[in-house]
Parts: sequence; C-alpha cells; structure tokens
Amino acid sequence: MKEVTCADDLEIGGERVSNSGIRHTGPDAVRAGSRHALPRPVGHTGWLAALLLSVALLAAGCDAGSGGGATRSSGGTANGLGAGATVAVPAAAQDLQQTIINVVHAVQPSVVEVQSKGSRGGGIGSGEILTPDGYIVTNDHVVAGFSSFTVLLSNGQAMSARLVGASPQDDLAVLKVGATNLRPIAFADSSKVQVGQFAIALGSPLGLQQSATFGIVSALNRTAGEGQGGPASVLTGLIQTSAPINPGNSGGALVDLQGRLIGVPTLAAANPESGTPAGGIGFAIPSDRVKFVADQLIKNGKLVNTGQGFIGISGVDVTPDLASAYSLPADHGVLIRDFVPDAKGSSPAQRAGLKTDDIIIAINGQQITSSGDLASALISQDPGTQVTVTVQRGSNKQDVKVTLGERPANAQG
Repeated sequence: MKEVTCADDLEIGGERVSNSGIRHTGPDAVRAGSRHALPRPVGHTGWLAALLLSVALLAAGCDAGSGGGATRSSGGTANGLGAGATVAVPAAAQDLQQTIINVVHAVQPSVVEVQSKGSRGGGIGSGEILTPDGYIVTNDHVVAGFSSFTVLLSNGQAMSARLVGASPQDDLAVLKVGATNLRPIAFADSSKVQVGQFAIALGSPLGLQQSATFGIVSALNRTAGEGQGGPASVLTGLIQTSAPINPGNSGGALVDLQGRLIGVPTLAAANPESGTPAGGIGFAIPSDRVKFVADQLIKNGKLVNTGQGFIGISGVDVTPDLASAYSLPADHGVLIRDFVPDAKGSSPAQRAGLKTDDIIIAINGQQITSSGDLASALISQDPGTQVTVTVQRGSNKQDVKVTLGERPANAQG
C-alpha cells in the first residue's frame, strides 16, 4: 500500500488548501485522495483492514507530520464548513499583532476628525488632541480658507471649534474646543526615529473616521512641495512612511509601537507621469517640529520664532539643460538670483560675501542639486550655526563661511 502524506493539496469547500496554508481556487484544484487513491480490495477483510490503515495513516500524517505548523480547525467536520487548515502563529507574531491592536485602541481617543466649512464649500481632515482642555493640532491646509470648524471626537460627539492660530509655512494649525478631560496624545522624540521602525497612521481618510493603516518609516529628512494651492511651497525634514496616507489623513497621527506621536501625516506622493497618488509613499511633519510650532500657536496665536537656520537667498535650480542654454559654469546646484532678509532684516549670504549669479553646489561638503537639497541641508541647523558654502563663481570654485540667520516666520526661502 502507498504511503499517504499531507504534501498534496486538498479541496475543501471548493478551495484547494495546501500544507502551507495557501488556498488555491480554480479548475486545477485537486480533490482529496485523487492522487493517492486506496488500492483495490482483494476481499472483505482485506478491504476493511486497508481502509482502517489508510485512514489512520492519513490522520497521523496531517496532525503530527505537518512540519509547517498547519493544523485542522476544531470548528467543523472533516467535510463541512470551517474545516480548513490553519497555521500556528509564532508567539512573537502574536505579540506584535496584539501590540498593534493595543496601540490603535489607546490612540484612537486622541485622534479627531476635523470638518471645515466656508464660502467655497467644505473639507475633511484629521487632528490630534494636545491638551485635556481641548487644544487640537491639524494641518493648515485642512483649515485655511474656511470660516467654521467642527471636531468629531472618537465617541461620535461633535463639537464646534475655533481657530487659535496657524503657521502656513509649516502647514500646521491649532484649533480649540470647549471641553475638559479629553485624552491628549503622547509625543515621541522624532529625532530618535529610525528608518525601518513600524509606524501606524490614524485619521479619517476619505471621511472614514478612526481608520488605521500600518507600515514602516521608509526614510527621514525628506523634502516635498505641496503645490496646487498648498500653503507651504516646500516642507523639509519630513518623515517618509509606507503606511498608506489618503485625503482626510492630513493632520492625523503617525505613531510608534508605544502609541507616541512621531509625525503628523501631511502629504501623499503623486506619480509625476499620471498625477495620481503613488501608493506607499506618504510624508509626515516630525513631532518635534509639531510641538515647537503648536506651543507657540497656543501661547501667541502665531509663530513668533522659527528656530530654523536661514541663508537668505532666492534662487533657481540649475539643470543640465539650463546650464547648456545659458552657458552656466555648473550643471547642478542653486543659482543665486537675489537676497532675502532674515528675521533681523538682512541676508546672511550677502553679509558673508556671496554674490548674485554664484551657483551653490555644496553645503559642508554635501552636494546640492536643487533648492530642496539646500533647504533640507540648512533648515535643520540652528540660527547662528556657521556652514561652509561651496559656490561655482565663473570658472572658479570657492568656499565661503556663512553664519546662518533665523528663518523669518513669513518666509519660505
């Protein structure tokens, strides 16, 4: 008699179930026993003995011999509903799953839906509770241009909100509702966030309140432009995540496995060829910046100081095509067209001796290919920091020491 194993796929309820737990459907599904049929009986006693032995071997093989961890479901008969194969989950995976469940349940009461209305219609975004007495942070583009706001709490309660203040260049705003005993979100130190760590995004994508998506931190210190009427022409220092970010997630929460805010989801990448959203590429404002800005908005109603380094130039991105067309001495970098005053009223770049038509090609030895690179290299620096700016001036390269000023609260460059 042939040995019976569980290596073959069994068809249960119209689906083919393999030892690995993968279900297959379609015309190529194999019925149980079709590849290992019982031998033809030679007599009544021989037939009965063969049948009992075959059943015993089949049971032993499927229960004890499945090295992949597949077991029978206990919730059904051999040929009835619910009798499919299951897979034993390692304890570590079960712990991770339960952690994610716990995080979502713990954070949801701190995440709200923001409904904005005005003469041009309405919009939906998300926000997080900052204080028990009702201060809420969201994105500026969720509230900009609207006149009335409603906050929907996780328990379904709707509350009228007022706009406390906004920082358009940071794309952050603070609302206030008249409430007490709300659950504020916990903040993580976003400077310690690492690429590869798990991240969970919570908010109201497409108006689906209290939705959660899961992913990882894909990259740090990204620069992205909002475009199409966004309040900030460029945002720097962003956290990139694979947790899906959709319209309505804006202003919501990106948290770690301890339920702490690491960033505020703000942008989803777009495919440059089609203009459609690019799945798995979203960006969040780091929690350290959120806290820095929100604290000032609550206290002053506006951003008083940016705390960001500022070089004080307006420029044009140099590309190979542009360089060829205008016979520029470098095919990458940022061409200085003019100077912009810092918070104290003058341009740090101009004070240091940089000139119009200089092309900035490096900061502290780091290559600069665009204005985004330049902003990313400088905005994380504290005002007063000295940086080495490498410029192409005609046929010569020069290193110039520039002491950064402070980025004005109303300036993008």
